[in-house]
Amino acid sequence: MGLLTNSVTLLGRVGKYKECKCFETGGMLTTINLSVKQGEKWNNFFIDFFNTKTRPLADEAGDNLKEGDYIQIKGRLTENKYTPKYLEGRVDENGNPLTVSQIKIIAFDYKNVKYSEEFEEWQYINA
Repeated sequence: MGLLTNSVTLLGRVGKYKECKCFETGGMLTTINLSVKQGEKWNNFFIDFFNTKTRPLADEAGDNLKEGDYIQIKGRLTENKYTPKYLEGRVDENGNPLTVSQIKIIAFDYKNVKYSEEFEEWQYINA
């Protein structure tokens, strides 16, 4: 397998937020938030799972992932820039419209893991 560009791997804990959307085209999107430990602090990321022709990943994530689960995800970073209502019509010092960046991760795989808070170690399940 060749080198993947824009590839990220995160280990973290599934948060409360989970949303599943079905589209008229038959596609599905499941979005979760994932808390990732960085030192003493936990940072939150939004992870999107889509169904593909070869794997119903959004269905699997929607059915199987629940708050508190520890998982490893592999995916790619995406950035969505938009202008929220409170910034409409405002510009920066160069005259460019003000925007907000939303960073998300599009997952192409995940697996459950165990995490020991005491030893701060990750262990793969069924590895």
